[in-house]
Amino acid sequence: MAVRQKELQEILSLHRQRYPLMEPADYGKLIYQNEFGPEHMISSPDTVRQWLSEEWTETVRDASEQALQKKISPAMAGDTAPIEEIGNRLYRFHLTGGYDLSIAAPLLARLFFLTAKRHRGTLEGLRKKLTVLQEPDKQPALAPWLDEYIRDGCPALHHSEIYRQAYAPHYRILRDEYAIYFPIIYQIEKRLQRSDHVIVAIDGPCGSGKSSLAALLAELFSGRVLHMDDYYLPLQRRSPGWEHTPCGNMDLDRLMQEVLLPAARGETISCRPYSCRQGQLLEARILPGAPLTIVEGSYSHHPMLASHHDLKIFLHCRHQEQLARLKHREGTQINAYLQRWIPLEEAYHRAFDIVAQCDLYFDNTPYFM
Repeated sequence: MAVRQKELQEILSLHRQRYPLMEPADYGKLIYQNEFGPEHMISSPDTVRQWLSEEWTETVRDASEQALQKKISPAMAGDTAPIEEIGNRLYRFHLTGGYDLSIAAPLLARLFFLTAKRHRGTLEGLRKKLTVLQEPDKQPALAPWLDEYIRDGCPALHHSEIYRQAYAPHYRILRDEYAIYFPIIYQIEKRLQRSDHVIVAIDGPCGSGKSSLAALLAELFSGRVLHMDDYYLPLQRRSPGWEHTPCGNMDLDRLMQEVLLPAARGETISCRPYSCRQGQLLEARILPGAPLTIVEGSYSHHPMLASHHDLKIFLHCRHQEQLARLKHREGTQINAYLQRWIPLEEAYHRAFDIVAQCDLYFDNTPYFM
């Protein structure tokens, strides 16, 4: 599943609307970050972690004091969005409250380093992008500033003093998936710090990105992923009328014995995927013990399984977006989803009040396509 991409000109326009006091240096900084990401800010890991922790603590404290003075909730102090797209698969992640900073600050530092490691820009790329500032614009000072900036060799930039005074920017540049899913990544990190074995279940409608999220989490935490699609019941074992029964096509008992019980003990998992095409169990996949086990797929929050999960995530996307994603992914096979799988999933959600029972609900509709 790909993250939606905005053109650089659209990014600049959105930031101009949100920050009307932007100076030429602030436009240049936005484009510089779009091209190079955070690579120019990396020093030693320990130094960055300490610097980030101190800045985040101070930022949250200042926001709380501002909220008290204005008699508003700390969460409402200021109107900056927690994340802002800057294009090129990068976001500004603003240092806001609501997190245990002893956990969140080292985690953010790690994601920051991973972003810098994966993202590289070039001076040629930056110069090409800077040409958007040469087009007609409401900022007449941009043209002379740009000429001087290019003559100076396009160095890294700081926000203007006017911008800093007006908007008090405190953020880090993160890869899109890290920024978008930070609330989920944080909750997993939190649980891993207090337990040797964590089981996470990701449920939600088909097309909501469950498999993609599971792969991301497995990469970040060296986890192992199990798919609900591997635990279908053979046709001969399904009860009459299973097509109209939520979970009537799932072998939840086998999943329990084969995955959840060993995972809770941190043991090796021997997973035997069921092939609908071949109508039989395939050769076992051996998954060595790991601190994090992820079970992804529809029906993973079924009451029979739910008590064995340490974190239940419900990943949502709105109906029209779901149809667009499935059409893109499945092509002509989308009719099977419209006629059978989507109605079965929706009946399951209603029958067991799945959304109300989850620990974390996340709507990714605005971010992915």
